[in-house]
Amino acid sequence: MDTPRNDSNQLNQINQHELQDYLNHHLLGAKSGIRLFQAAADTWDGTEYEQEFRDLSGEVTEEKEELEQLIDRLGLRQSIVENALGLAAGVAGRLNPVNITRSKSEGMTQVEMDILQSALQGKAGMYAVLAKLAERFPDAGLDGQRMKDLYQQAQDQQARVRRISDATMDTRFVAH
Repeated sequence: MDTPRNDSNQLNQINQHELQDYLNHHLLGAKSGIRLFQAAADTWDGTEYEQEFRDLSGEVTEEKEELEQLIDRLGLRQSIVENALGLAAGVAGRLNPVNITRSKSEGMTQVEMDILQSALQGKAGMYAVLAKLAERFPDAGLDGQRMKDLYQQAQDQQARVRRISDATMDTRFVAH
């Protein structure tokens, strides 16, 4: 991976190579997450939950774009390899290997919900780390308040998926 190119004094106190690697891994995850939420919307096509998953996909798309801008603003580089992996992961996510049949009533549907919640928890973790770095290095180019807002947004998104999971659980686990 290329060496970061930012010369900010406080940013230089942060291990830029590790930060760049960390953010690129999350960028890869975001690209996969977008497709996973689109696949979930397809699973719930025609139901009251379809639009919620489409909205979540849109929000994750906006956050991915903001993460790309953050990487650029910090003078870090986006990984060419991870960009390629992101494209491949996006295709795989769209094919929905977790819930191939797009069933609403099988155990794999619950696994799909669990994976979405896990992805959102990972994203929340990233924003918590970035908020802490912003506190410690206030002039490094990280907007601490924005990172806290994005952390809360990820928590709210996770709660929305959990609500859908809870509301639809009977279709999977209660004998009819």
